[in-house]
Amino acid sequence: MDNPSQQFLFIAILAFVMILLIPILQKRTGKDITRMLFGIRSLKESEAEPLTKSPRKPRIRNGTKNELTAFVAQLLRFSSKNGMRLVAPGTVSHNGNVARLTALLVAPGGIIGVYCLGFGGTIAPGNRKEPAGLSASWRQHINEEDKTFDNPLKACQEQQALIRSAMECAGISASLEIVTVFTNPQAVLESTPAFVFHPKGFFQYLKEREDLKTGDLEIHQTALQLAELAGIKKEKKNK
Repeated sequence: MDNPSQQFLFIAILAFVMILLIPILQKRTGKDITRMLFGIRSLKESEAEPLTKSPRKPRIRNGTKNELTAFVAQLLRFSSKNGMRLVAPGTVSHNGNVARLTALLVAPGGIIGVYCLGFGGTIAPGNRKEPAGLSASWRQHINEEDKTFDNPLKACQEQQALIRSAMECAGISASLEIVTVFTNPQAVLESTPAFVFHPKGFFQYLKEREDLKTGDLEIHQTALQLAELAGIKKEKKNK
């Protein structure tokens, strides 16, 4: 078919035949011949099956300073209502080292140091085969990514030793424990050990600790001493 007019005539006849045959074949086979040949869906089918996009998951973020400030404010209200004192920040210095605590809660029954972290996502000890306190790092799963961070239990042990030594040098005799609080509302704690909390769980823990309210520790004087160790009194004088 070298003649262009002959080629055009052939294409026209072929198209006419297909127009006649396709409805007959579809009726006999019950199949969509147009879709099979060309991958084209009918208008009705397109309308009946609208394209739907899977909803995009909102991104999870790590904590902000506002969340930490709100937690400290809540802790201050709790201490005032329950006959306790709050020293914040709890950055006690001793022998050239500084504790990384957010606050120290001074109660008649002892002192609780609070180590706050703002990680979001799913939080779990790093190695399931080891006790949580021995694992070198913990895991954070956030926005489809796996990350690691330093074991908070080890950090608490180190800071407890530092503050205990500073207290002994200052003549403060009281029980001391350090806890970890994840202040980010988007944090999901998975298989976490004792003394690791969300804010809500931490305040519930404090309410259940009746021994904190029934000790003989002189809370006002102790709080002043701890504030001095944390450099708070010195900062106020400088201002």
